[in-house]
Amino acid sequence: MKMYIRKSYAGACIAIVTLLFSSTASSKHPKAVYLHQSDFTNGTYIIHKPGIYRLAEDISFNPHPPGSLGEDGITALDAYTGGRPFPSQFGSLEDGKYDPAAFGIGFFAAIVIQANNVVLDLNGHTIEQSKEHALLQRFFAVIELSDQPFVPGQGPSDFGTDITCAENVWIKNGIIGRSAHHGIHGNANKNIFITNVDFVDFEVAAIALNGVEGLTVIGSTAMNREDVPIVGTFSTARFITPYIDWLVDTGSTTTLTVQGAPLSAVDIRNALRDAINNAYEDIITDGLGFVDEAEHPEEYALFHNKHGIIDGNAYGYLINKFGVAVGGFPYQPPVPSKNILFRDVHILSERAFINEVIALKLNGKQAMDPVGALFMLKNLHPDTGVPLTVSSLDDSAAVYIGTTLSNAQALVAKASLNNEFPSFLSTTRLNITQAVIDWIENGTTLDTLVLSPDDYICNGDTMFHVNKGVIGFKMDAAKNVLMHNTSASNLENLGEVGSEICGNYVKSHPDATLPGYGGAKVRGYTFAGSKNVIVCNSSASNLKSLAGTVTGFDILTDSENISLKDIDVSNIEAGLSFVPNGGPNEEPDALGVHISQDAGKVILNKISVDNFTAFDEEDDIRDDSGNATIVPACKKKHCLKH
Repeated sequence: MKMYIRKSYAGACIAIVTLLFSSTASSKHPKAVYLHQSDFTNGTYIIHKPGIYRLAEDISFNPHPPGSLGEDGITALDAYTGGRPFPSQFGSLEDGKYDPAAFGIGFFAAIVIQANNVVLDLNGHTIEQSKEHALLQRFFAVIELSDQPFVPGQGPSDFGTDITCAENVWIKNGIIGRSAHHGIHGNANKNIFITNVDFVDFEVAAIALNGVEGLTVIGSTAMNREDVPIVGTFSTARFITPYIDWLVDTGSTTTLTVQGAPLSAVDIRNALRDAINNAYEDIITDGLGFVDEAEHPEEYALFHNKHGIIDGNAYGYLINKFGVAVGGFPYQPPVPSKNILFRDVHILSERAFINEVIALKLNGKQAMDPVGALFMLKNLHPDTGVPLTVSSLDDSAAVYIGTTLSNAQALVAKASLNNEFPSFLSTTRLNITQAVIDWIENGTTLDTLVLSPDDYICNGDTMFHVNKGVIGFKMDAAKNVLMHNTSASNLENLGEVGSEICGNYVKSHPDATLPGYGGAKVRGYTFAGSKNVIVCNSSASNLKSLAGTVTGFDILTDSENISLKDIDVSNIEAGLSFVPNGGPNEEPDALGVHISQDAGKVILNKISVDNFTAFDEEDDIRDDSGNATIVPACKKKHCLKH
């Protein structure tokens, strides 16, 4: 393989311009491998050899759906069991099987590229996750550029000590469709080239690459999903099932007493199974696209997504340092992503409602189950606002009444305290203590467990990710970034103000880097902990937040050597539904460009702003560093030519 690389102004690298592949040293015209729908019937297609791979038709990924026969060929799968690998499919790649460490969380991708020197030609077709599988497999990328979705030591399970990350990959010419998380995702990749690929119906991000070295994205658009039927609690319900199954299959005698009634592992599994199947019946089988409150009121209360858009942080295109991007905005890391080019890339629409989930603090850490989902005590009915897990909003009157999900989490915690789980069902993340179990079973009020507001943690979501809001281009922890002719349009955040339960804090979530509540904000572009960035001929328009500040271009933390030229920011509406509640919420502003206090060497050239409306202030440029340089005209040598 040969690569031709050219340099841009100020040392930024324009990544890959041409990739020439050969499957063998002597072959100049390698034969393409055509991928058909039948290649995905039984699960993920793994590319582990160099070559050219080409879609022969549209692909809808839906392995082992409910209603099909299970591994025994006799029993039909239901929503509780469907969509996952069969145990017989686990084994070594050499035997044509799936690594149980990587695929223990399910079929996390339609295509896994773990080889170097690969061309994936979408050939004008669409590849997507089916609606059924998108409901059942909530962590997913249509294309994963590593042999596992998380780096060692991160994620909801133990993925082992090694990760294989693809290099020299070209993905081109088609549409990447529905995904419960990402369109394309990867860690520590090198030389990734994405051309003429449009993204539709993703939930978290079109592209999310962590620790990438050499990325070119040319000719791409993105629109996120707006028919999401459930919130993050459904994902938690799916992830906890292997632990409940283990207790049932091993004949565990551990019970959980709720309001005086002992619940066995069988009782709790039956309730969990019914909840998952009932939601699936309404959404998929009956074709409603949502949980039917009249038919299944408990499932509606626990799972219903009242807005139909993602209930957590939403991004268009995301660049980050190596590892997950779930914490606060980063400072410059020792090993950043680097050499990034975006050209002719446009976000057409991106909407979310960031749903804050209050965490219980136990021994200085958040209370969570073994897959990293919070044990929720402050969750509310989506319509009425009535508490679900406890009986009252007042801690001095609230007793545990439980939900299908919280009962499952608590039983797993109690069984873990009895050392009932094997090593392959990791409980290292579990932090639901004996004190919580005693509180549940004794039926005492919540104020006997939660002694003060300091025993809560705010500014996170269901999986305890730091709430950062809606961001179009999140170009963080990156070095040498060039963006030309890009736009972020029609971004909207329906999230509410942060809860007052933790007080008017500066920081509550331990991983947050910025003060206050972050979940209500909208940003067209962010550059946090980034260095050597040039953005030319780009815009942010039609940005709206109901309760938070809106910023077109946000230069955060210790970013430096940032140049914005020929920039338009227009039609911003910030916080017109904002209502102060005594919590950690700033009065919403509308900002064209914001520069943080720690940022340095920022040059702004020809910044145009228009039509701002805000609850509080409207600023074209807010320079908290006091050192930005504003020049009157674009120096054309800094910009790419059309």
